Parts: sequence; C-alpha cells; structure tokens
Amino acid sequence: MDNLRHFDISTDSKNICWAKLDVKGKSVNVLTQEVMLDLAKLLDWLEENDNLRGFGFMSGKPGGFIYGADISEFELYKSATDVLHHMQFVHGLFDRIERLKVPTCVGIDGIAVGGGLEIALAFDHIIITGNHKTKLGFPEVNLGILPGYGGSGRAYRRVGTATVTQMMLSGKPMAAFAAHEAGLIDQKVDGAEHLKPAIGAWLIEQKSKKPNREQRESSADQNALNEANAKFLNRLRADHTPAPFAILDHVKRHGHSASEMSAGEMDIFPDLMVGSASKSLRRVYHLTDRIRKTARGDSAISNVHVVGAGVMGGDIAAVAAMSGLMVTLSDMNPKATELAIDRAAKLFERRLKSDDKITAAKHRLKSDPQSDGAKNADLIIEAVAEKLSVKQAVFADLEKIIKPNAVLATNTSAIPLEDIATVLADPSRLIGLHFFNPVPVLPLIEVIWSLHSNQDIVTRGMRFAGQIGKMPIRCKSSPGFLVNRALLPYMFGAMEAVASGESPEKIDQALVDFGMPMGPIELSDQVGLDVCLDVGIVLGMGPGAEKLLKSKCREQTLGRKTGSGFYEWSENRAVRSRESLEPKVSDKMARRMLAPMVDECRKAVQEGVVDSADDADAGMIFGTGFPGFRGGPINWASEV
Repeated sequence: MDNLRHFDISTDSKNICWAKLDVKGKSVNVLTQEVMLDLAKLLDWLEENDNLRGFGFMSGKPGGFIYGADISEFELYKSATDVLHHMQFVHGLFDRIERLKVPTCVGIDGIAVGGGLEIALAFDHIIITGNHKTKLGFPEVNLGILPGYGGSGRAYRRVGTATVTQMMLSGKPMAAFAAHEAGLIDQKVDGAEHLKPAIGAWLIEQKSKKPNREQRESSADQNALNEANAKFLNRLRADHTPAPFAILDHVKRHGHSASEMSAGEMDIFPDLMVGSASKSLRRVYHLTDRIRKTARGDSAISNVHVVGAGVMGGDIAAVAAMSGLMVTLSDMNPKATELAIDRAAKLFERRLKSDDKITAAKHRLKSDPQSDGAKNADLIIEAVAEKLSVKQAVFADLEKIIKPNAVLATNTSAIPLEDIATVLADPSRLIGLHFFNPVPVLPLIEVIWSLHSNQDIVTRGMRFAGQIGKMPIRCKSSPGFLVNRALLPYMFGAMEAVASGESPEKIDQALVDFGMPMGPIELSDQVGLDVCLDVGIVLGMGPGAEKLLKSKCREQTLGRKTGSGFYEWSENRAVRSRESLEPKVSDKMARRMLAPMVDECRKAVQEGVVDSADDADAGMIFGTGFPGFRGGPINWASEV
C-alpha cells in the first residue's frame, strides 16, 4: 500500500492495519475527492487481505481529526445529479467500512465535524480524547444542507431521534464529555498519546470478531423536543433557509430506521446543495474563513487600557478581559466605571459558566480612575463622546505618558482619523477600532487606517481583533467608513419614504420579509433618533428625513430609550403591526429600500475604502445582520 498519497498505512506484528490520514497540501484534514479515491484503494486492499485482525484509523495531523468535506470542491458539482453521483460514491465507501469483516476502531483528537464525524460513525468503536479542543458535530445546517454521507442514520443508531435531530438543527459541536454521555462515542481517554494503545487494546479484545451494536434511543422527552423545534423554526422561513425544515421532514419520513435515514439523505441533500441559500451560505463560510486568516498572528498586545466607560467602552473592556487580556478602564465619571464593571460581571457569568473562569475574568478588569494603566498598556482604546475636540484632548494627554510601541485606537464611528491625529506628534500609531453595538454579540470590527497610519500598527489592530474573537475588515479613513456609510443612507431613505406618506410598518415588514433582523425604521428607533440626526448632519440626508428627525428631537420622542419614536415601545419591543405583505409588493419595496445600501457598498469598493467586494459584503453581513443566505448586498444585487 505504497501508492496512497494521503494515507500512511502500516501493519503491526499482531496483524492490525493502521491508517493515518494526512491530507497533503492542507493544514487540516478534509475529505477531498483525492482522499476518497485513496480510501477506495485502501478498502480494496483491506477487503482482499484475509490475515488482518483489525483496522485502526487516526489522523496524521496533530490536534485535529477531520474537518469534513472540502467545501471549496462543492462548486465542482454543477447539478443535483452531479451531487447525487458523488453522494452515492461516498455512501458506498462508508458502507464498505461498516461491512469490513474485521473489527474497526477510530481514534479522534480534536475536531471531527461534518464528513469527519460521518466517517467515524462508520467504525465499530469510537475513542476520543478528553482534550477541550475535541469537538464532534454536524454543522451542515450553517451551509444550508444536512449530513450527506450517511451520518444522520448512523448517529440515530447511537443516540436516537431526539439527539440527532438537535445535532442537525443546531449545527453546534458537542464537547468530548457531552458526546460520551450521549452515547455518540464509546470510549474516552485522557490525551492523544493514549489513543493508539487504546485502539490496539480494543481491537485485540474483539478476537477478530465484529461487535454487535444495539440501537439506543434517546431518553429526551419527545414533547420537549417538539416544543424546542417549534420555537427554533418560528424564527425561520422555509423560503429563506430551507435546510432546517428539510431536516425535520427527513427525520419524520425516515426516522423509523437507521438505514433508511442514511439512504434518505440522498433524496434531500442534492437539491439543497445546488439551491441559492446554500450557495450564499457557502460564500459566507469562505468570507469568514478569509477574514479570520487576516486576524491570525501575534499582536504583541496583552495589556489594554480603555478610556470611556459608557456602553461601548465598558463592553469593549469586558470582551477584552473575557478574552484573557489585562484591562484597565477609566472615565471622568466614577459611577460610569462602576456600572460598566457590574455589567461586565453579568456578561462573564452568562458566557463563561465556570466559577474559576468568571473569577479570573473579573480579576483581569480593573477600574482605573487616574488612567495609570495607560502607561503600561500595549493598546489604548478611546471610546468617549463622538466629538472631535473631546477625542483630540484625550489623545493629546495620552501621547505624553504611553509606551513608544503602544497602539492608539479610537472607536469613532464617523470622524476621520486625520482630524483626530492633528494633535499627535506621531500620527502613525493612530488607528480606528470601530466596534458595533452590542459589542459582545456583533462580530465585526472595522480596523481604520489613514495615510498617516503605520501598516504594522494596522496589522496589530487586525490581530487584536482575532485575539478577542472578532472579525476585522480593513477600512480607509473616510466619512462613515463602510458600514455606517452604507447603512445610514438605507435608514434615511426609508425615512424619506415615511415623510412622503408611506407606512413605517409596511417598510419594516418588507425588509423583515427580505431577511433583515429588523426594518430600517425600527432600527432608527433602536439607534436613537437624536443620534441619527447628529450623524445625518455630518454625512448628509434628505430634507424629508431631516424634518422628521428634527421634529422627533424637539418632542423628545427619540425611540426606544424614551419609549416613543416612530413607534411606541413596550418592554424594549416596538409596538407595530406585523401583518404579512403580498410577496410581489414586499419584494419591490425591499429592493427600493436596499438600493442606497448597495450603491454605497459599490462606491466604497471603487474608492478603495475596503479592499474588495467580498469585504464589503462581509462587513454588511457581520456588522448589520444583512442575511447570510443572500450572500451580502453586492452579491445579492448582482444576481437579481
């Protein structure tokens, strides 16, 4: 077996065949077409060899098993028929693993998701490490599909209907402990060094005989599962994201039999994969992967000082502390700092769960009324009032005391860096780190650079974003950068329509029908109509929108924060009609309302504000909630 490119094959003195997968040219193992062809040759040899006592399978890449199919190859399949032929081939391979005459055992250390979990489930016995990085799951729903290599049936055989359905619907991976408890895997060892001995011991114990496996039904209450599914699906629409609905239909039709469930994947998967939702979600996957790569590397940042303890500054400090950084927080108002730290403590308790981790995060976040922490900080983030003179005063004072290699960053949402930097002796160290509210939820950071910016400093800003689990987009300093530049004309355009007599409720409903998390009028109320007016004066707006906003501000009906704006608000929820619109009417209105957003995104690319249309689309998806199943504003507009 020396003609396999991606597998390292050996046979030991006990006639156990060992296979290690190490996909050439890839940093992680993925199931490429080449790998599948190699696997077919390996199975030919295993089936012909009568002297073997067992087959053990592991990853040849440290810290990871198999990350699933190679998503970049999905585009090779031009039709549902092409997809079906591929599925039939792979189903046949995994069935052959399951039917091998000798006992088979697989060892997993690290990530085993999608096709990686599906191939593991074809083995008689699964052993995993207790490594915190060991995760197992079916993330396919995030790509608009479901398991396609027989995994749904094989998982059903091990854990029952309720658990496998939740695995497919949520797309979330299971930690090693949970997977063991659920019965998804058979055995757990402490570390990677114990995997091969454990596999060998189990295979020898079987004495060359295949074990019997009885189907295990989940003990979960079916009614509770149905309620959870109903709640989950209540947020979705089949015409937007068909995969969750297809998954439930799949379980209903085929869930009485593991073999029928595996085979039934072929009835559903091909059409999903060639559908528009899956294509767009795969685009989002690639965008995410590309952006995260730009955030890799050492930022040389371990100490952060945040100036301004309002909602944004406090939450930035909290997220940084939660990510393992030492953080000091200052504000002219001691009460604001106190409230911010209390808010951070609640965030830690929600997110971190473990008492030790919560305590450690609280220890890393310190109140610093005199800004002493700025002297030793590697990064100083300003998050004070959105007024040029205030920001300039902060940076002028900071520059006198900070380290020579410290990064200065502003969280401004619209003020050009060049204007802020006029007070600095060294403007090259100033960048923008524009977070989005709520900071703990929204993943995007616009990393702003000016003609003065040192590109090494910009790179450190990108890597800092990755360090705290965020997704950075490089933006040239210009009014509104990317997201606000594109989002605000969309909001102001909707206000112009309202000023012309159109219904706010109908406008918002049309955009919700399109897939936006909320409509532009409700969003304006959320942001605050006084804030919208201030930004509109800087960036520009139509006369109708300006008149409306000035009237609302005079009346102090500023939106959610005052309980009244374009809508009345109750329990932080806009009181508005949510009646459905006729599809053609809704679609036409959505296209008209989104036209300014698309136009500004295209201009941002043309003017070099962002590096590419991909960055523009990613920024709007991750910064505004533009629906991923549409692939971003530019992508969507190019296809309609």
